[in-house]
Amino acid sequence: MQFSISDSMVSEFLSGIFAILALVAVGGILSLILRRMTSQYPFSRLAIVLALAPISLISFIDRNGSSTLYLYAMIVILLGITIDGIAYLLEPKHLTKEDVEAEMEGIETENVEEDPSVIVWEKAE
Repeated sequence: MQFSISDSMVSEFLSGIFAILALVAVGGILSLILRRMTSQYPFSRLAIVLALAPISLISFIDRNGSSTLYLYAMIVILLGITIDGIAYLLEPKHLTKEDVEAEMEGIETENVEEDPSVIVWEKAE
């Protein structure tokens, strides 16, 4: 069994590896630039990195095939924003001091009313 590898196959393989390494490098640089977004918007940051890395190298591909790349970028960014928005809506809200006091008063009155053996005398005004 014989395998033949032509020069064009090696050239295409090396150019593919170069393109992938360039995408990884650009994505890594974008990830470092957007590092401060991680705490609040992790999925949006990831979506921006995944969308901008190929778009930044669009000048190396055919201009006619770039519409698919733009569609990919739009979908990825919208997914990232949507996931972060849903996560924001699902996280518990922080209560203010007034809300905590109102809840504690409600709990105290509920405890008194639930016990049937206790008679609460209220002063008439």
